[in-house]
Amino acid sequence: MNRDNHNNEPPSSEHDVKVIDFLEEKEKSKVKEGLKWVRLAIDAGDTGAMNEMAYILLSGKGVEQNSKEGEKWLRQSANGGDLWAMLDLAIRLLDGDGLTQDLAEGEKWLRETAERQDEIAMRVLGYRLLEGMGLKQNLQEGEQWLRKAAQLQEPAAMRILGVRLLKGDGLDKNVEEGEKWLKKAAESGEPTAMREWGRYLIRGF
Repeated sequence: MNRDNHNNEPPSSEHDVKVIDFLEEKEKSKVKEGLKWVRLAIDAGDTGAMNEMAYILLSGKGVEQNSKEGEKWLRQSANGGDLWAMLDLAIRLLDGDGLTQDLAEGEKWLRETAERQDEIAMRVLGYRLLEGMGLKQNLQEGEQWLRKAAQLQEPAAMRILGVRLLKGDGLDKNVEEGEKWLKKAAESGEPTAMREWGRYLIRGF
């Protein structure tokens, strides 16, 4: 005996396409509305909105990737003195991430950001000088910048300084000071520092 299975049949491919089209249009509408508000914030002079627009365009998140337009907004924000934009521009130029690599200009922006007392930029500059990562290796200056960032309680800087002092990695080995900095980093709540401090206490480096 045949049964009518009509109500149990899966949706037709035509139905699926219509649903997908509807969802895509809905998402495009949300993106369009979002871009409108970001642009209004830019028009009001908000550098954070410029940073957001730069990120969206450079990464292609929700929109068609446009490196040239993204770089324009990132540079406009950086030229306006926004520290986040200055550091992001520096790293992108040093690494060639979304922008044409330019080591000299990248270093210029990184140093300028660090000199404005941005603790993350200090840590990045110190680490890259110690490693020779996109910059000419300079252990003495690298240590100076890393220490400045650590003294400002930047968690990753305290961790990196502590580990390097404990291992004698690019710095003169100093177990007592290394333990002090790594412990402080762990106590600040940084997960990697907590893991490294725990590991060190259990089995050393």
